[in-house]
Amino acid sequence: MENTKVIILAGGLGTRLRETLGTLPKPLAPVGSKPFLEYLLKFISDQGFRDVIISLGYGSDAIREYFGDGSSRGLRIAYTLEKELLGTAGAVKLSELVIGSDDFFVMNGDTYFEVDLKQMLRFHESRDAVATIALAYKEDTGRYGNIIIDKDNEIVSFSEKAGEGRAGYINGGIYIFRKEVLEYIPANKVCSLEEEIIPFLVGKGLYGFPVKGYFIDIGIPEDYEKAKREIPLRRLV
Repeated sequence: MENTKVIILAGGLGTRLRETLGTLPKPLAPVGSKPFLEYLLKFISDQGFRDVIISLGYGSDAIREYFGDGSSRGLRIAYTLEKELLGTAGAVKLSELVIGSDDFFVMNGDTYFEVDLKQMLRFHESRDAVATIALAYKEDTGRYGNIIIDKDNEIVSFSEKAGEGRAGYINGGIYIFRKEVLEYIPANKVCSLEEEIIPFLVGKGLYGFPVKGYFIDIGIPEDYEKAKREIPLRRLV
């Protein structure tokens, strides 16, 4: 289980935070005394996972220089580089040759969600799922879209950023995929997990894993400011 690899999607442009961060890449956004990505890596390490692949794009040199090979953090960090933006699924496809294991995690690099990763992996395996998404509950899902699960936690509806403000489950930005999912992602082409691959998997063994843990997404300035207030108080690192 601990050999399962974790891909962190950290290659986005972060345009909505550009006024706040300037030229600094979003994974290096300061939260307390540390960059945001530091919290994700500590979260992964604390749960016993060691092999991390960071998918880079904008600001790749700065990120690689800061985190290095991960050895000082008890991790083994490898990197992939999007020379041109390929979307979230396209970025995952770049890691195909180094994933190795049958199942692997994918995490959004701008989201912190306190999920028991080993419990999530056991759930994924118990359902023989092709993919599993960690779900957060929100009173207003408007910014995030809405996910509906049945009594067995199989996802029956997946709407990403649908603009409907009702209460419900949202995509928490942590996934487990069976390696065969990579066959559905075209190589070196723009492709989105949220808009193409995951909707395609509905009805094919796609499950949701509801979690009540702390959730924050720093994709917009308001939530980034909230993260700067809240995360240091949680003493995550």
